[in-house]
Amino acid sequence: MVLSLGLFASCVNLEPEIYSDITLDKLMGSADVTTGYILSPVYGQMRWFNEDRSVWDLYELGTDAWVIPINTDGGWNDQGIWQRLNKHEWQTTDPHFAEVWDHLWYGINTCCNRVLYQLESAGVELDPRMVAEIKVARAQYYYHLLSLFGNVPVETRYDVPEGYLPETKTRKEVYDFVVKEIRDNMDLLSSERTYSTFNKWAAKQMLARVYLNAEAWLGPEYASKRDSTVILCDEIINSEKYDLEADFSAPFALDNNTSSEVIFSIPYDETTAVDGHPILHCIYAKTMHYQGAPIFNAASAGYNGLRANPQYVTETWDAEEDPVTHNLIPGTDRDKRYSKTYLMGQQYNYVTGDSLYFVGKTKPYNHTNYISSVTAADEFEGYRFHKYEIKIGQKWETDQDWTVYRLAETLMMKAECLLRSGDAEGAADIVNYVRSRAFSASLPEEERSLTAAQLSATVKVDGVDVRYGEFLNELGREFCGEAMRREQLIRFDDVYTKGSWWAHTPSNSDHLKLFPIPQDERIANPKLKQNPGYPN
Repeated sequence: MVLSLGLFASCVNLEPEIYSDITLDKLMGSADVTTGYILSPVYGQMRWFNEDRSVWDLYELGTDAWVIPINTDGGWNDQGIWQRLNKHEWQTTDPHFAEVWDHLWYGINTCCNRVLYQLESAGVELDPRMVAEIKVARAQYYYHLLSLFGNVPVETRYDVPEGYLPETKTRKEVYDFVVKEIRDNMDLLSSERTYSTFNKWAAKQMLARVYLNAEAWLGPEYASKRDSTVILCDEIINSEKYDLEADFSAPFALDNNTSSEVIFSIPYDETTAVDGHPILHCIYAKTMHYQGAPIFNAASAGYNGLRANPQYVTETWDAEEDPVTHNLIPGTDRDKRYSKTYLMGQQYNYVTGDSLYFVGKTKPYNHTNYISSVTAADEFEGYRFHKYEIKIGQKWETDQDWTVYRLAETLMMKAECLLRSGDAEGAADIVNYVRSRAFSASLPEEERSLTAAQLSATVKVDGVDVRYGEFLNELGREFCGEAMRREQLIRFDDVYTKGSWWAHTPSNSDHLKLFPIPQDERIANPKLKQNPGYPN
């Protein structure tokens, strides 16, 4: 049993409290010790979700919002893997798929299934709430497999026979499992506010999101699940546990653990890392220029990779740019979310306040809404991801906690369901409530608000005639960079496969709405079936 207890903390290096003389009685006798120690690997593995070649990459890269071009110095070539994502020309051997697959299954089996097995084998009375929490956290890992890969095994046992190989289940079977796991366990969870652990409201939010996407995943017969989404959203809203922040940036601030809007988050800390590697690349290192440290008086800069898609910036946001310099025209960004989402324009030394220049002090450090080439991007081209507050004195590891679920999404999920069900006025009321914090009250009503007619109209998005297209644009403005864009584009008239954006032409290939099962996994396990449309 002592050996088994030692395995609890081995999934991820979280630097937990050290218990030098821990015994089974001591562990199981203290609720605080028990919960924190046993659940640390279950949640710790989630810290990888925003790392390099991660879950975040598959939800945001390959959409109209973000791109990683090859730099003029050859940086980010990587045998073309990032550009293939943008072009939807990926291969079954591309490393993103294998790494995401491995990390999700590690979370399911080595972290969740193993912990449950060890607890059941201990011969002690288990806290039903703790078991439910582990199962809901496991459903979170499965939710990503369901959304990204679709047809995957469903495994709940850790103690499998030697030589056992799991078999592929259909996407519907995976969906049914995820729904049942959440429904069976969510009401066993705490109804009090928690921050980085699942309570019943976070579980309901996950289930609402699963129901919202069910029609796009499984077919029109699942459209009725929108009613269930509304019910769940109303339960979260009416719980009065969460409030919409007056400041749009509050859920992304360094102290977002105090935000009244955050329902569930993944905590990060600059003094710890995941398996010894730097954390939260997509927030800082992946997007920041390698000479960008002076902007934040930082101890380290970045890799100069991730950039905003110029077309997305121009078409989604209500702002104007100089056609020659590709810089924002001051005062035209009336939507405050614009400047709170991107790092753009001339950059300055935090300590001296001086403008930053490089190459013999002649080249301005100026991020423009322009990228000259997907294979030869100039070093400062493209806006950078700056939605999350960057700490002054930033270290290589970062301090920004990642917000997974927040009340704004709860509200907008309800609004989308109302809109699709014919209640455009009700949807507009919710949308404008969320939008209100992004605009000055002194602006005319037509600039601050969207009407029911605007939200109901068919408008072009990425060259596709999209019903409720302005609502899709509003989702893009509110949730830019929050690992939701891929599902949004699939849910709204399949823009994901039909749309055109910078350096991407439409494929019109439905099979690309699922990623391939990694080739190496299928070699290791012949029982895994490849998703339709990909070579066996």
